[in-house]
Amino acid sequence: MSNALDRPKRMILLTTGLIVSTVAIIIDPQVATARSSSIEVALTSAETSAGASETAYILGAGDRVRVDVFQLPQYSGEHQVLIDGSLNLPRIGSVPVGGMTLEQAAKAIATKYASARVLRDPQVTVNLLTPRPVRIGIAGEVNRPGSYTMSREAREGGTGGQLPTIAQALQLAGGITQAADLRNVRVSRLQGRGSKQTITVDLWQVIQTGNLGNDLTLRDGDTIFIPTANQINLAEAPQLAAASFSVDRNRPINIAVLGEVRQPGTHTIQGQGQPGQQGAGLPTVTQALKAAGGINPLADIRKVQIRRRTHAGSEQIVEVDLMQLLQAADFRQDLLLQDGDTVYVPTSEEINLAQASQLRSASFAPDKTQPLNITVIGEVFRPGPYTVTGSARTGQAGVPGGTGGGESVAPTVTRAIQVAGGIKPLANVRQVEVRRLTSTGEQRTITVDLWKLLQQGDSSQDAVLQEGDTIVVPLATAQDPGEAAQVAAASFSPDTIKVNVVGEVQKPGIVEVPPNSPLNQAIFAAGGFTNRAENDTVELIRLNPNGTVSRQEISIDFAQKLNNENNPVLYNNDVIVVGRSSLAGISDTLDAVLNPVGRFFSIFTLPFTLFNLFD
Repeated sequence: MSNALDRPKRMILLTTGLIVSTVAIIIDPQVATARSSSIEVALTSAETSAGASETAYILGAGDRVRVDVFQLPQYSGEHQVLIDGSLNLPRIGSVPVGGMTLEQAAKAIATKYASARVLRDPQVTVNLLTPRPVRIGIAGEVNRPGSYTMSREAREGGTGGQLPTIAQALQLAGGITQAADLRNVRVSRLQGRGSKQTITVDLWQVIQTGNLGNDLTLRDGDTIFIPTANQINLAEAPQLAAASFSVDRNRPINIAVLGEVRQPGTHTIQGQGQPGQQGAGLPTVTQALKAAGGINPLADIRKVQIRRRTHAGSEQIVEVDLMQLLQAADFRQDLLLQDGDTVYVPTSEEINLAQASQLRSASFAPDKTQPLNITVIGEVFRPGPYTVTGSARTGQAGVPGGTGGGESVAPTVTRAIQVAGGIKPLANVRQVEVRRLTSTGEQRTITVDLWKLLQQGDSSQDAVLQEGDTIVVPLATAQDPGEAAQVAAASFSPDTIKVNVVGEVQKPGIVEVPPNSPLNQAIFAAGGFTNRAENDTVELIRLNPNGTVSRQEISIDFAQKLNNENNPVLYNNDVIVVGRSSLAGISDTLDAVLNPVGRFFSIFTLPFTLFNLFD
């Protein structure tokens, strides 16, 4: 019987190819037998391979496919995989295809047509038109781990499109965290018949080389796990932050800033810009320090720590050197922060005035216009607590600071002394102390040498102040008159001092003269001696720092230069007494004796004077 069927078939083959195709696949139901072993299956798909790790597409509920039976359009058409994972096809009804690849589904359909004795040796092709929405799970170092549903992206000018990739899935999950290990991304995928495959993907190659072959296309049911990096790589961090699947850099984040900053605590910062751009405003370490009011002068910016909690619950600690950022423009040190980070600025173990001077102009230095509460004690004209700002100017004795024009500068030791009325003549400017509390409550003492500032222009000696500082100006045990003149001309000395000149001068009273002026300058300011003055000697009365009063007879010699014997330096509130000459003293004594006699004779001669008037 088989031979009888084969003979007509061979005869038709000799006559016409068109009839061959039709007759060869239409089977008499009474004689048809299934020949599944000889089924020829052609497989096409809208998907392209993404590399060795790509696997065949697995059909599931919601997929839209096209089933083509060669030369039989009545059996061909578009179908959707039903919720039970089956296709409802003409003549044969339901065919289970859920969990199968396209090739397996084509074989199953061909087998069903053959076993139902509808077609013999059917050539079946299954094409994927529109895949179902992809349901995936994302875990690990992403901002919003969880379950997501992703739709297929439509192609231009046609149906279908491309399956979503890992990078697109990470974007949907809010982007990766800065602790992500992109070299070992794991994708778990269900295979046919319940098996599971784990694929390791190196997304770092996508960033480095643009090799999209590593950006695996996803399938329904895939699970993506982003592991935690063992340590943060400062060199790779900017590239990681710039990736398309990184976190949105412009969204606000909450961070904590502790240690040597002006306003420690929790802060919210928001970035705008691109990594590696100076001043771009990204949520970086320096932006966090700005939000915390800037660093204190005692900050050790070489060892700033960023403490970061991973999604696994462990803590990562990375140390950055912001001095490298200032000196070498190493932007890798200005690490991009993420939500929940803690920035800790330690206290410097050794005080380096030169480095502290550099910090005053850093972008993360304290706001220069913010007032500071400080105390100035010792050899200044008005010791006590003060509020100073960077806008203070050189002050007069009795004028607490003021506002000056131009750009603001940070409040320093000399500005605090200015606000306190300036130093006294006996101040020891070589050993001025700044007493400062650290963030842990420990007191540190910084000794500054303002003489170096005057002599060498060493501006590092003019230390920047911070909230709560106490400046102590000690008393000098001895003073060189030559140095006194230079100190008197300094910006932190008062503009004038007050000296009281009494006695035989033209304009007795209080006069104002420059600090460290010699005695003769005060006498000149009082108009000079009268003709009754003892111009050889004067008396100098001085209130000493210990509360005692000293009196000194000075032999005047205005031809002499500044010296303690003949023309001493004057201090604030000194009193100069100019006495009478000996001749003036005798004259005054005679006047005191003769004045009563003169008054007597004046009374005795009064009637005669009146008589002469009427004569």
